[in-house]
Amino acid sequence: MDPCGTPAVIEVLWKYRVVNTTAQDVISSEFAPGVLRKTDENDILYPNPATCGNGQITVCVGCRTIKVCIGSENVQNPTQTCPKSTPYCNSSEGGCSMVPDDSQETCSQASPELNFRCTGVGKYPDPHSCTGYYYCEGAEQTGDFYKCQSGYTYNSKAEMCQRASTGCKPLNCTTDGPILKVYPSNNKFFYYCWYEEDDDADTDASIIMFSCGDGSTFDSSTGKCVYKCLREGTYAKSTNPNMYYQCYWLNGKLTYIERSCPLASQEFDDKKKLCVTPVGNARRKLLN
Repeated sequence: MDPCGTPAVIEVLWKYRVVNTTAQDVISSEFAPGVLRKTDENDILYPNPATCGNGQITVCVGCRTIKVCIGSENVQNPTQTCPKSTPYCNSSEGGCSMVPDDSQETCSQASPELNFRCTGVGKYPDPHSCTGYYYCEGAEQTGDFYKCQSGYTYNSKAEMCQRASTGCKPLNCTTDGPILKVYPSNNKFFYYCWYEEDDDADTDASIIMFSCGDGSTFDSSTGKCVYKCLREGTYAKSTNPNMYYQCYWLNGKLTYIERSCPLASQEFDDKKKLCVTPVGNARRKLLN
């Protein structure tokens, strides 16, 4: 679908009071799509890494791997992966950083996460940086990372990279507050800080991003997503194709209930307002 026609972008056009121009003109100047970057399960190690010596404390040996110099190269100097809060090893900064090593082209094209955990369908802002986003085709899959162009930051409401400042700030995990926390830049999203057994509290937790979906916001007081019905009817749940919202009047107020399609293989068609079997699934059934 043409991104210029999405409600989010139309809302942005109205915000900036754009007149006598097309949506495409604005997209090409103020907004731009991200560029797909490689996501590896393993780090990209340098073919000719720097060596310990001359007083260095640490040296980068990979896009995300740092070596601690306890001696010369004649001894076995330990290496470790940079923490999730500063995922890149940056040679010019001399340690782990939010910024990839620009001396290595492969690092500038790498994803900041070795394995971004998808929790639904759609675009998710990068929790560690404001210069990219992940696209997920479904829950429990690995997301594809898209990097914004230089000078652009990701606008999670317009779902595109924006040249102007978006007010985005990288997330930091703390043990204070609720278990599920609202994403500050857009309350459509919320996140969970997952501390694995070998993680140090407040320093190296995995940030799991969730989306309430289009038309919904996260209520931090209840820890739940709330859908806003605009009128009676049934509406697709964007984060789960198998589900939909049924909006109806109750005691003079519009309320809703979440429903699932009868079969797990079905998807709710928002135009037909019916649960249907996707074309790909239908073809597979005919072939089997």
